[in-house]
Amino acid sequence: MKSKIVNVPNSLSVFRILLVPVFVWTYFKEYYYAAAGVLLLSGLTDSLDGIIARKFDMITDLGKILDPIADKMTQITVAVCIAIRNYDTNKILVALIAICVIKELIMGAGALFLFGKGQRPTAAQWFGKIATVVFYISMILVVWLNIPWLNTVLLFIVAVLMIFALINYFKVFLDIRKQDSGEDRIKKAE
Repeated sequence: MKSKIVNVPNSLSVFRILLVPVFVWTYFKEYYYAAAGVLLLSGLTDSLDGIIARKFDMITDLGKILDPIADKMTQITVAVCIAIRNYDTNKILVALIAICVIKELIMGAGALFLFGKGQRPTAAQWFGKIATVVFYISMILVVWLNIPWLNTVLLFIVAVLMIFALINYFKVFLDIRKQDSGEDRIKKAE
């Protein structure tokens, strides 16, 4: 693992963080095509940073923190913006978005808990990657097209995948904690 902090994948994660206020501004100014473009750019750079980091051995501890922060900031911001815009007209949509926000907050709290215990959260798993890809595609369509029935269907699919990912990440979290407890017992026995 390379220790160089300033590299392309980390720069892409910082770029995604900087795209968050750009999305908010374009979305609330009702430049929906531009907001959808910002989301598309964010999703593409999210994919690229991981591919580049693995292919060119540019994985860093900072990158392991920046990437999920960029993901959570983007996903929570997009979800909250869409909920605000649709609050009066589509309560089901708002409830589905709440699931996405709660999932991200729980995941973030779990990661912070592990860091506090000196442990490292797991890398992104297939179920999390699928949920993220479907989130980006769905949110781009919701922002770009804004067809009420389609918004509800897409967000229902996203909510189901988010719950699925949360359950599976919770299992991984418990495995990490269990491994730590076993190591602690061995150290205490020595």
